[in-house]
Amino acid sequence: MIKWLSTIGIISSMILTAYNVYPLNLYVALPATVGWIYVSIQWKDKALIAMNSVALLIYILGVINYEI
Repeated sequence: MIKWLSTIGIISSMILTAYNVYPLNLYVALPATVGWIYVSIQWKDKALIAMNSVALLIYILGVINYEI
C-alpha cells in the first residue's frame, strides 16, 4: 500500500513539476519519497535507499531555498 501511494505521489509531483507548480511539487514529493525510503529499507535494497535518500535531501534543500 505504501509503495503504491508513494508511487502516485512521485508521479503527481512530476506532473506538478512539468506544469511548474512550485513549491507544491516539492511538498507532494517529500512524503512520497519518505514512503519509498521506507519500502526500500523493508526490501533491503541499498540502491533504492541511496537514490531516494539523495532525492529527499534535494527536495528538502528546495524547500529551504524557497522558504528563505
